[in-house]
Amino acid sequence: MKSFATLLLGLFLTTMAPAQSKMTLEQCYSAVIANDPLTRQREIVQQTGDLNIANLDKNRRLPQLGVNGQATWQSEVTKLPIELPNVPIPQLSKDQYKMTADVSYTLFDGNQTALQKQVQRASTAVGLQQVAVEQNRLKDQVNAYFLNILLTDENTRLTRIRLEELQNRILKAEAGVRFGTVATVGVDVLRAEVLNAEQQLGQLAATRRGLRDQLAILTGLTITDSTRLEIEEFKTDFLNLTLNRPEQKLFESQRMLLDEQVRLTNNRLQPRLSAFAQGGAGRPALNFLDNNFRGFFLGGIRLSWNLSAAYTLRNDRAVLALNREQIGVQQKVFDRNLALQLRQQQTEIDRVSALLDKDREISALRSKIRQTASVQLDNGTLAARDYTSELNAESQALLNQKTHELQLLLAKVQYRTLTGN
Repeated sequence: MKSFATLLLGLFLTTMAPAQSKMTLEQCYSAVIANDPLTRQREIVQQTGDLNIANLDKNRRLPQLGVNGQATWQSEVTKLPIELPNVPIPQLSKDQYKMTADVSYTLFDGNQTALQKQVQRASTAVGLQQVAVEQNRLKDQVNAYFLNILLTDENTRLTRIRLEELQNRILKAEAGVRFGTVATVGVDVLRAEVLNAEQQLGQLAATRRGLRDQLAILTGLTITDSTRLEIEEFKTDFLNLTLNRPEQKLFESQRMLLDEQVRLTNNRLQPRLSAFAQGGAGRPALNFLDNNFRGFFLGGIRLSWNLSAAYTLRNDRAVLALNREQIGVQQKVFDRNLALQLRQQQTEIDRVSALLDKDREISALRSKIRQTASVQLDNGTLAARDYTSELNAESQALLNQKTHELQLLLAKVQYRTLTGN
């Protein structure tokens, strides 16, 4: 029974213990897009496009309705140029009125509505891709905050190791002071280094809080002091990644939009056929010799063919062709700049990799020197000031190594980001 109660207590304490949260770079990428105000703009662009297409569908399927009216006064009216005895000839009033209700339905629009819908879809695709280009730039900010937090965490870890070593040394030095084998000044030197380490930890904690809060604001995620940041391992060779930049998709979307606009421009010379009906009342009505208010109705089929659209058709095509050429120029500039950036990142990766090869040797030597200095300090053959110098040199060497490791990781992450993956 006692063992069972102990087991329950252990499970309760395990459940209540605060678990250290973990956050990955990919999670930050997803969160920064979801938290970005431009995400709402994507929805607005899509909804606007859908509504415009719905309007085109309604205008094509439903008849067009209109109500018109007019009242006029004219200086002269039509009258018969004859006079018959004892036969009154009606004379029209100079003030005339007409009110009509008009209905028309397009029977054939030369495929104009379908082409307009295609143009609208292509325009929506361009708008969505422009938002994607803007949001892709947020990854660079996430990379900077994320990697700086990792560097701050590593600096904090090494500083704590150094602080623990100094505190252990102070205990041994104080014992030596009591036995008269160590001078008091040696303890003071070690205590000064402890204060420096504690001061550095305070600065690092403040720096991490600032970076943490900025990353939290950017992503909308909850990031605490205990949140552990991790970067997933690269599953593929980052140098063989295919380009998947949103700018490339934007250029392609813009070209597709121009293609649809060309088709719509060529369609302007198509004839249009519609049925119409008109009903109303007026004075005079259809019989212009009757000066009374009367109702009337007429209907039929109307053919319209705007041949004047041919005046500017060639120039309109030329403008669209120039716009397409301009997109090609912009893409070439982008491709060139991207190639330069990728080459620069490759150079950075090679440079930091070369530094890391020497960092490992330097760190190993510095650790060996510090261990020798530790023994000499214990034997009283080395001053505390000299020992702290070697301890700081070892800590700096380890920090340089870890800094270069994180710089290499950042360079690879930036390379992957540049490729759009």
